[in-house]
Amino acid sequence: MRVFERAWLYLSRNKARFGILFTLLLVICTLVTLCVSVGNAAKTSLDSLRERLGGYFQVKSSPDQGYFEFVSDTMVQDILAAGGIKAYNGMDTRYFYAEGIELEPGRFTGEGDKKARLARVLGNTDTSLSEYFLLRYYELEEGRHISPDDRNKALISAELAERNGLSVGDRISLRIDEEKLDEEQKKQVKSHTAEVAGIYGIETAMGAVSGDLAECDLEYNFIFTDTAFIREFYEDLGAGTQVYLDGVSFFVKDPRELDRIAGSLADIGNYNWDGYEVVKNNKAYEASAVPLERLSGVVSVMVFAIAIISAIMLSLILFLWMRERVHEIGVYLSLGKTWREILGQHILENLLVAAMAFFIACGICRIASETVEQAVRTAFFEEAGEEAEAKLPQLVEMGITELAEVAAIGSLIVVLSTAVSSAAVLRMRPKDVLSLMS
Repeated sequence: MRVFERAWLYLSRNKARFGILFTLLLVICTLVTLCVSVGNAAKTSLDSLRERLGGYFQVKSSPDQGYFEFVSDTMVQDILAAGGIKAYNGMDTRYFYAEGIELEPGRFTGEGDKKARLARVLGNTDTSLSEYFLLRYYELEEGRHISPDDRNKALISAELAERNGLSVGDRISLRIDEEKLDEEQKKQVKSHTAEVAGIYGIETAMGAVSGDLAECDLEYNFIFTDTAFIREFYEDLGAGTQVYLDGVSFFVKDPRELDRIAGSLADIGNYNWDGYEVVKNNKAYEASAVPLERLSGVVSVMVFAIAIISAIMLSLILFLWMRERVHEIGVYLSLGKTWREILGQHILENLLVAAMAFFIACGICRIASETVEQAVRTAFFEEAGEEAEAKLPQLVEMGITELAEVAAIGSLIVVLSTAVSSAAVLRMRPKDVLSLMS
């Protein structure tokens, strides 16, 4: 009779032991599966957060020195060359007249002042990295963001688009404010047009929305453009610029490196760093990462504790049963079976039960996954707030990797427990076992 047949015959003839072993292994597999699924999901979420949110710091002119040092294109390239940066966003704020479109009315509309057509234009290298969108004050509703390679593109608010019947693909015209230009420069002024690449909605207003505000201060009238578009206006005047008035945001590859990278800026290039201010922002990442790191640590401890306790309990039960199998072992020995073959059969018996428990446990975990996820979110993410929690993907992850890990852990527990419980009998000499039989 083959070893598989002997193992199955033993289990079928000892239904009570089979039931006890199956129940214990089912509980073990269920707990380990849930813990591994939550733990792996937490690790995946952390990796995703590092990639999506990351940490960033802004380099901009310091207001404390009494003079202005602006971030130039050359400085940007030097910082990028130092390593650790995955992206950046250069920022400029200008005020241009909108031609052919009507802005949301503000203070100057009621006064009949021409400044009622003056809009705030926010130049960005990459609008998806603007804090307005990064921190979800604004959300893109139609079209796409402005990318570093874009030229003459714009984002406008849904309110401004509706007021003027604009949609993605339409064009808007802007003209520089001539008030502070000399006569020669005024002759060089011309309008520039930009294509509407996207339309955004205001989820959370960053300032007051009031008719007492100037039109350029109403967020509905904010127009985002690419950096090159803004620079074209000054090239017309013969005053081309290669700097960013509002500084540059640098996004690190790993948020854990934020402090080190920001702290090493003074070693980069020959710049007067006293004239710059470095502002670090890791809030979005930390708000979501801290509970995830805590969850990952708790789950790791739980998996370890469950494995140890399970192995001890299983070993004790199998040890008690092993004492009752001395006669069976003696018969096998008398038939010429080796200790290795006998131990292999015992391990196979327990692995068969573990396999059945494993498949049932997977079904239980899938059914309970939503309840477990809700409990995890309540326990670990309430303090992080709704905004941080919304950035998190599914917190119970059950894929091939998780199932393979659970199968490996379960098999290790079964094999070790069986070996430990069999050690006392297996150390005996065959003649001692035969004497016990008699």
